[in-house]
Amino acid sequence: MSFPTDAINAALERLRTHPFHGGRLPARVADAEEFARTVPLMTRAQFVAEVTKPGHGAFRSSGAVRMNLTPMGPALVPILHTRNDLDRMTTACRTHLAACGIRPGDVCAVTFGYHMFVAGLFYQTQMEAHGVTCIPLGPGESERAAEVCAREGVTVLAGNPTFALKLLAAGMPAPRVFFAGGEPFTGNATLYAQVRAAMPDTVLVDSFSLSEFLPVARTFPGSVGVHVFDELLYAEVIDPQSGQPVPDGERGELVLTHLAKEAQPLVRYRTGDLTIRTTTAPVHGRTVCLPQVVFGRTDEMVKVKGVKLYPSELRTVLLGVGGLTGRCRLTVDRKPGGGDRVDLTVEGTLDDAGREQVERRFATQTLIGLDNLTAVAALPDGPATLDRRN
Repeated sequence: MSFPTDAINAALERLRTHPFHGGRLPARVADAEEFARTVPLMTRAQFVAEVTKPGHGAFRSSGAVRMNLTPMGPALVPILHTRNDLDRMTTACRTHLAACGIRPGDVCAVTFGYHMFVAGLFYQTQMEAHGVTCIPLGPGESERAAEVCAREGVTVLAGNPTFALKLLAAGMPAPRVFFAGGEPFTGNATLYAQVRAAMPDTVLVDSFSLSEFLPVARTFPGSVGVHVFDELLYAEVIDPQSGQPVPDGERGELVLTHLAKEAQPLVRYRTGDLTIRTTTAPVHGRTVCLPQVVFGRTDEMVKVKGVKLYPSELRTVLLGVGGLTGRCRLTVDRKPGGGDRVDLTVEGTLDDAGREQVERRFATQTLIGLDNLTAVAALPDGPATLDRRN
C-alpha cells in the first residue's frame, strides 16, 4: 500500500486545533516513516477516559446525528457519527455491496442486534441506501424469523453465523449473499465449513469492524482474508512492545487512523488486536489485506524460543477442534540442557487427528513447536500462562 500522503496531511491539518489532538500532531508528514515517528500512538484507555467526561470531553460533537453505545470495560461508551460520517461509511459499503452483486430488488434480513449497539442499524443503513428492501429482524426467535425470510423471499442475510445455521435448519432458503459477524468466521474452519455446507452456492462475506472504526475490512469476491476500506482509514501494524511498525507479513498490533471522520476522529489508535497486514494486487480497488483477520489480543506477551507469543492466539489454535472446550494453559519452562520448553494443556478430549491438528496449528500460528500437548478432562482454575523460567 502506498502511503496516503494527501489524505493523512488533510487530516493533520483539520485536527491541529482539535481539543484532544491539537498540540500532539505535526503540521505535515512526508511518508509513512515520518508519520510513525512524529505522530504519537493513542490508546483505548485514553479515548474512554476522554469520551466519558461530561459532554464527551474533547470529543464533543455538536453535529452528531447518531449515537451508539458500546461496552469498553465497565463503561458503556458513546460512539458518535455526523451526517457526513454516515454518508462516507455508506458510500464505502455500497462499493462492497455492488462487488458482491447486491442490487435494488434484493431483500435483506438483518439479524444483528439493534438495541443501543451498532451492527443492526449499520447494515440496515447501507442496504437501504443501495436500494435493498431491509427487514430489521434482530436476533432470536429463529422459527418465526425463518418463516418471515421464506415468505418475503430474502436474498441477503446479515447476522451471526451460528444463528444463520438455525434459520436454515428452521426452513429459511439459503440466501444469495451472507454477511457474517459477531463471532470468528473464516478463522474458525469448523464453523465456516458448516455454513458453506448449508449454503453451498452463497457468497460468504467475513467482516471486521470496531465500534470506533466502522467498517474496517471485508471479504471481497476473489480475495483471501479481508481487504481494508482504505478510503476511510489508514492501517498500520506495530510491535506491541516497542511501538515501532513491523514489515508486512509480520504479526503485530493493528493501529488505525481515521482519514475524514468528523465525530470522534482517532489518530494512530491502538486497537489491541493481533493481526498480519499484507499488500496485494488491487481487489476492487483495495490493496491492504488482513489475511487472517484478527487472531488474538496483545494484552499479554511471553517470549519463547526467541519468538514473541501472545497467549490469546491460542483461541484460534483450538477453535473448532472436536472434543475441546477451548480452555487451555500454556506452561513455559527451562530444559535441563538449556533453552525453552513449551507445554500446552487443553481441556477436553483429543484423538490422534485432533492432536495433529492442534500441534500443526500451533506451529503455523506461533512459529514455534510444542514440546508436549496434554488433554485433561477439567482444567484447574489458574492463569492462562505459567512462566517458570524465572
